[in-house]
Amino acid sequence: MRKIKVMHVLTDTNIGGAGTLLYNTVCCGDTERFDYIVVLPKGSRLIDRFMTLPCRIALVACGQDRSFEVGAFAEYVRLIRREHPDILHTHAALTARIAGRLCRVPVCIQTRHCVFPMTAWQKSSAFRFLFRVGSRMLSDRVVAVADAARDNLIALGMDAEQIEVIINGVLPLRECSDDEVDAVRERWGLDESQFVVGMSARLEEYKGQGTVLRAAALCKNAAPDMRFILMGDGSQIDSYRELARELDIEDRVIFTGFVDDVAPYYALMDLNVNASFGTETSSLALSEGMSVGVPALASDYGGNPRMIEGGVNGFLFPPKDEQALADLLLRLHDDRTLLHELSDGARHLYQQRFTAPAMVARLEGLYTRLMIDKGWKAALAH
Repeated sequence: MRKIKVMHVLTDTNIGGAGTLLYNTVCCGDTERFDYIVVLPKGSRLIDRFMTLPCRIALVACGQDRSFEVGAFAEYVRLIRREHPDILHTHAALTARIAGRLCRVPVCIQTRHCVFPMTAWQKSSAFRFLFRVGSRMLSDRVVAVADAARDNLIALGMDAEQIEVIINGVLPLRECSDDEVDAVRERWGLDESQFVVGMSARLEEYKGQGTVLRAAALCKNAAPDMRFILMGDGSQIDSYRELARELDIEDRVIFTGFVDDVAPYYALMDLNVNASFGTETSSLALSEGMSVGVPALASDYGGNPRMIEGGVNGFLFPPKDEQALADLLLRLHDDRTLLHELSDGARHLYQQRFTAPAMVARLEGLYTRLMIDKGWKAALAH
């Protein structure tokens, strides 16, 4: 039986949530039934990662970090006509979606990875009508990675029946040796007696590192052994370093920059923080932490409330509320019994809801159903 050929198009040049999700998808994919092609922009940091997976990689010169780019259209058309995919699955990449429809790809899918605040124009009936029509024209189905993403799409005008919610799943972080963890501690001047709070996210205002830094300052006197590791790069790195200086917590906060292998860092964390107040759906960083039993404190925003159950695998706090976050940090710093219970709960919820194989099984099931709907009888063989 001929395999179903699936072409994924991603425009990201850096490694973020969409790229990690796609990596997990290909890594756990059924290679006996599906032939995966991953389209990436030249120079993307993701290229080396996908080189190790059972997929083919196609590189494009245009479409770097842009969903729509007129110059990328002809390149996508040539690529699609050369490969003849059965399914075109885009991650943003509006230009590729338009090219896919022009080339009559049998099934076109897009994934909505984020939640965006709506503007006044987007709330208007005119926009909602255009968005609904455009969505129907360009996509057979839209995958929302969280209920929050689905709700956002419906608010913009999309028909609910066009949306399939498939919660993000991640591979468990690898087990690290004591030597690896000790090497990270030594690099950043940490010792085993310290209480380590970590956060892995791009350093952007909406990710909420400012809230974390102000909470760290509130904890300074009550918990002198508390240390904060902020992993990630972004446009706010200089302003966050300056904020740490202003708060007089430079000795309590570590800015690591981009971290390719986060496993040793999670291995020494006591708590994992997500402080987003924009774009958050189902956080891969939260799921990765749960896979190794790291409880989370997360803002009550976007998809976070569906991932964190208060008193089970962590706690929620109001977005931008550094006092509420500080209170939770100090509570868990002082109550190690509760911290241990939350760690067990985190591992349990990960296994129940957030594994990569479960996510990929649902996604490949969707692929098969849509191909059957298009009349491709070979898909019925499995």
